[in-house]
Amino acid sequence: MKRYTAHIDTTLPIIAIDMGYSANNRSCGFAHSGALATRTLHFGECITATHELITQHGRHQLVLEAVLSTYHRADGNPDIRGDFEKGRGWYYGPGVATFAAALRFLQVLDQQLPKAISPIPLVEGFLSYKKTRTQHCDDARRLLEEFDTAERFQAREGSEALSDQVAGIPLIIRYNAP
Repeated sequence: MKRYTAHIDTTLPIIAIDMGYSANNRSCGFAHSGALATRTLHFGECITATHELITQHGRHQLVLEAVLSTYHRADGNPDIRGDFEKGRGWYYGPGVATFAAALRFLQVLDQQLPKAISPIPLVEGFLSYKKTRTQHCDDARRLLEEFDTAERFQAREGSEALSDQVAGIPLIIRYNAP
């Protein structure tokens, strides 16, 4: 059985992470259904906080503001996964950093969690096109609080999950229209 699944389970609490990837800065916003407060954490601290919450309280719906799938044309070159990401493609700019961060995050979390805790539902939060700069913890709160009302998109046919540990292509939820 694969650790992660694209199948959403609305009965589960949510962990929402604004994914960052920095050696020295607190670049990850962290929020979850069981707490009012959000936190801004270092990348490694975010993995630890997620691990502890899932280990102590069981499976959660995991919403990562990070690229969780890819699309490549027949010629092998990367391309957008749908009109929803025009101008903010997954394969350039900030998308590449979140892709690398998510890949590492899910790999380490998989290694740390007991095998019995699976599958963990995975959703891509697409929080782009912001009018002003925001704090990581505020973005994580939005991922959590607006989960039910944000626009939903499926990646175009032929897209692939970022890892072999993900069953299916995670739903993409866009929080800001362009």
